[in-house]
Formats: sequence, C-alpha cells, structure tokens
Amino acid sequence: MTTTQPGYGDLPATQDELGFAPSAAALTRIVLSAELADTPLTVGVYGPWGSGKTSLMRMILAQLDDSRCTAIWFDAWRYAQQETLWRALLLCVVEALRTLVQYDTGWLDAYITHQNQRDPSMPQTALDDHGRAQTRTSIGRRLDVLVDSLYRSVDREEPGAIEFQWDKAGKLAVGTVIRAGFSYIPVLGGIAKAVEKAGEKAGEEDYAAQIFDLFQRERTRISREQVQSLEQFHHGLTDLVKELVTDLNRRLVVFIDDLDRCLPEQAIGVLEAIKVFLDIQGCVFVLGVDREIIERGIRVRYKEFALAGDAAGVFPVAERDYLEKIVQIPFALPPLAPNTMSAFLCSRLPSVLDTEGDVALVAALMTAGLQRNPRKVKRSFNIFRLHMSLDRAHGRQTAAGLIAKLTVIQTSFADLYERIARDPLVLRQVEQIVRGMPGAGAIGQELRDAVGTSDPRLKEMLFLSPFFDTLSDDALRDLVYQSRVTV
Repeated sequence: MTTTQPGYGDLPATQDELGFAPSAAALTRIVLSAELADTPLTVGVYGPWGSGKTSLMRMILAQLDDSRCTAIWFDAWRYAQQETLWRALLLCVVEALRTLVQYDTGWLDAYITHQNQRDPSMPQTALDDHGRAQTRTSIGRRLDVLVDSLYRSVDREEPGAIEFQWDKAGKLAVGTVIRAGFSYIPVLGGIAKAVEKAGEKAGEEDYAAQIFDLFQRERTRISREQVQSLEQFHHGLTDLVKELVTDLNRRLVVFIDDLDRCLPEQAIGVLEAIKVFLDIQGCVFVLGVDREIIERGIRVRYKEFALAGDAAGVFPVAERDYLEKIVQIPFALPPLAPNTMSAFLCSRLPSVLDTEGDVALVAALMTAGLQRNPRKVKRSFNIFRLHMSLDRAHGRQTAAGLIAKLTVIQTSFADLYERIARDPLVLRQVEQIVRGMPGAGAIGQELRDAVGTSDPRLKEMLFLSPFFDTLSDDALRDLVYQSRVTV
C-alpha cells in the first residue's frame, strides 16, 4: 500500500509531489548564473491561482546558495491593506539588508575585509567585535536615512495638515491661520466657495485668488520635495546594494508572491517600483503572478488613456508589451500531467479508502475529470473525503467511484452540477447520453446538445464505471442532496 500523505492543507509544497523539480532546477540555475551585466533580471513565473507558483518559488529559494545570494521573500497579499504596497516592498528590501548586516557575521567579515583592501590608505577596520559593531552602526545609519527618505516622500501624499501663517502673505490678515487637508488641495474648485466666504469676511477683494496662489505654490514645493526624496532613496539604495552585495560577488534575489491577489492599482505600482526604484545591478527578481489578472490590472491602471483613445477603441498601452518590458524570462507553469495527478491522489486516498482497487479506481476517475490544477486537485480530494465520511456516517455504502464522479462534477463542472442539484435524476440521464445507452433517446434535445458540447474530460470520466444507473431514484437523490453541504 502507498504511504499515506496528509490531505486537507493548501500550504506550499515542501516536497516535490507534482513534478516541479526539473523546472525549479532550471530556474535556479538561471538565478545563480546571472552575470552582473545581465542584471537587473526579472523571472516571471506565470500561472492561474492554485497552479503551484508559490511551491515552485519556494523550491527555487531552497536551492539558492546562501554564500552567493541574499534572498528576500515578499508576500504582497500580506501588505495589501496598505495604500502604498510599493513602499512596503522597498522597505522589505531595506530591512533584509539590515538583517544581513546585523546577523551574518561571515558576510560582515568579508565586507570589512573588502573595504580594507579597497583603499589601504584609509584607516583600517579591525576584524573583531569592536570593528564589527562599528561597521554595523555605520551601515545602520545609512539604512535609516533610506527609510526616512522613503517615508517623507509618501507621507506628503497622504492626508495631513498644512498650515499657512498669513503674516507672510502680504495683504492677508496678519495672524490668520487656515488649515486644509493636503489630499484636497489639488481639487481647488471644491474649496472655492469656502474661500470666497472667508474673503468676504476679511474684506479683501482678491482674498480667494491669493489663497489659491498659496495653495498652488505649496503643492509645487511638496512635489519638488517628493522627487528629491525618492531620488535620494534610489541613489542611496544603489550605493548600498553595490557595497553590500555586488562588490562581494553576491546577488540580491527578491521573490514577490501573490501579487495578483492585490488590487490592480497596487499590483501595477509594485511592478513599476521594480523598474523605477530597484533597477539596480546585482538584483534578480522572481515574480509569481497570474498573467491575465495583471494584464487586466494594466487596463485598469491606464483606463484614462483608453477613454482618450481613438474611435477604433485601440488600447494605447499593450498589456503584453508592458509585462515584457519588466519580465525578461517568462515561465508559464504547465498543467499537471495525468500520471503526476494519479500518483498524487494515490498517495492520499489510502487514508479514505480500504482497498487498493478502490484507490486505483477513484484516482483514475478523478484524474480523468479534474482540471489540471494542484489546488483544484487538493480541494476535490478534500471534498471527496468529506462526502465519503458523510455517506458512511448515514449508514450508506455508496460506491466510492460514484461519490468521486459527483465530486468531480461539483468542483469542475459548476453549471452541470447546478442543474443536477435542481433535479438529481439528470445525473443518470447525462451519463446515459455519454454512454450511448438506448434509454437516452427519450431525453430532451437541449440536454443532449449541452452534453455534446461539454468538456471532453467530463465525457471521459462518465464513460468509466461504476455507473449511476445502479442507484435507485431515492439513493441518487440522497447522494446529490448530501453533496450540497460543500457547495
């Protein structure tokens, strides 16, 4: 009997049961062999939800050489509640460098040695506790400056108080103070009436115009500060990555996962941060995304351009061109191979079924009918497991193969399942149509047409035994009714 494996969880795989090892090995070689001139380099791991992107990326991470790579894992979904997801990514990179400096003594000694050799005429840092502490403090201060510059640039974009002292505003009333949320400053028309009323009370004919002018000047000043602050961050990070990573013949490898679960604006902001702020030699990015979702996000991001497009409706930003500019090495996860699905199921089904014959039969049925998606396979196994337990708890002994067939229909053919849920006897009719049974002639043409155009996977599965015509009408209704607990 095959060794039983756990079944309920959906955490990334810790061992390769789905045939990812060759892909992981090939992508790991690309990351490790990236020459400095090849970087920055972005590897795109593409696949729909549940296709195994995270598992594959974790396998790549596990195979990296810690002496040659500083690896960072950024789970975008974890930070999705933040308005500025791109800032969370940049801060994650900075903090990873801080961790390297604080806790990797081997790296720190190599850094100190390299700095001493680079300019022997300068005072040398000792390779002892005092020298290490001194180096950690120095680099830590530089990292703090990076964080400060990043926060300054973003804080000015968020709602906050701006205060004008009108004793510096010429004709306006001395000592008068007006406060306004910065988020409303660009919408000058929205505060026009309030300003005009204030002007009437102050008895100044040009009061409103002067306030508008001050708002505009303040907005310009803040925009200038933002640009300077972000430039400071980019230059500072570039220098630090060179000193801490590439000068020591290392690579900074950033894994970005679950980006396609975030809002489109957030996801595209992270992609642009990779290109704008992390466009640094020595950086390698491994990006796990559903390509179609990101492409739709690009449409959302640039919808204003689309609205201003030509009459033909041509979208001005080509989604695939946009991604190709960011991702140099695309890798699309292939669907699971049938033999891989079967082996995966056979490793778990012994925890549910008593005989090897039932294990082989159910594995064959589910392999034939299920979508080739790891999450779909795991979820379907869990639902089958529950249905088997419920069936036995009710004192029934329904054939495991029939429960497996209904589970596949429920998880992979939702429209058909909804129809069966309304009239369970339809299940027997659908199977008769697929098998070409004589009784199928009495079935309506609409159902026959629907089955005729259905996915070949459904037909392949329903053609295999056991068959639903072995159940009575009442037993079939009970089976379908029981399945509804997992809808």
